[in-house]
Amino acid sequence: MRRSLSPTLAKLAEQEVNETPDRIQQDIIILRVWIRQQPHLRARTDVDFLIAFLRRCRYSLEETKRRIDRYFTHYNLFPEIMNNRCVTQRLLDINRMGVCLYPDMPKGDSRSAMFIARFGHFDPNLYMLREIYHFSSMAMEVIALENDYASLAGICEIIDLEGVNSDKMRRFDRVLFRKWWNWLYNCSPLKVKEMYIINMPKDIQGTVMFLYNVLSMQVNYPIRVLKNSEELIEHIGKESLPEEYGGTNGHLGECVAYMEDLLNSYRGYFEQDCNYGTIEELRHGEIATYEAEFGASGSFRRLNWD
Repeated sequence: MRRSLSPTLAKLAEQEVNETPDRIQQDIIILRVWIRQQPHLRARTDVDFLIAFLRRCRYSLEETKRRIDRYFTHYNLFPEIMNNRCVTQRLLDINRMGVCLYPDMPKGDSRSAMFIARFGHFDPNLYMLREIYHFSSMAMEVIALENDYASLAGICEIIDLEGVNSDKMRRFDRVLFRKWWNWLYNCSPLKVKEMYIINMPKDIQGTVMFLYNVLSMQVNYPIRVLKNSEELIEHIGKESLPEEYGGTNGHLGECVAYMEDLLNSYRGYFEQDCNYGTIEELRHGEIATYEAEFGASGSFRRLNWD
């Protein structure tokens, strides 16, 4: 049984994603029939999962079909992130590291949900970058299913670069990043509405600003570079930010605990993940290839950082 929305969220659903309660069941039936008719596609048909994708596509059935197809096609195209998605102790340890945080709030208003990435807390000697993205893909899917503010109002992403130095940037895998960015923009069930980059050290400004200029041309949401959390408060407000960023929206430790509880509750869900994906030999029409999606050898082509 799909959970009911509060009056505030119901209004948000209608305004932001064209959600009409009387139409939801019909759209779910249409999607389930369409999925069964695709010989190549092995997709989830859970109510919450389909609603998350319908919301991401503002209830355009054709766009929802395309996004669902792309999402499960990436089980083949992006296996380092989309394969073996199980809740393990190592995954929980990555969550506890606090690199990627998803505050449970806001509640009671129409603001986007928060996502905070603190790459200065990432230790490349202990973990690989693909493990961080692997964790994030699972966390974002769970958030899309559980947090109505996230699926309706989208995500406000905060990139905190405090502690990121030139050595970490040199070890940054730009090919993997391009694939992640492509997945986030074209496949994810969550929509990024705005992005803020804060606490940028001087020794990496050149690289980050070059990346900022390129990415700004490729997305349809604002990316803003701010000096610190004080400037961030001016844009977002204290009520949405954790106390560590000068806000009143709980502590970062609560974000970690919130996600750990969610992941543990979704163990069975992710154990079924091996049942999904695509069989490209059975696809009608052109087969989706790695080169078509990411370019030759997965190269950036437009990005030359050297």
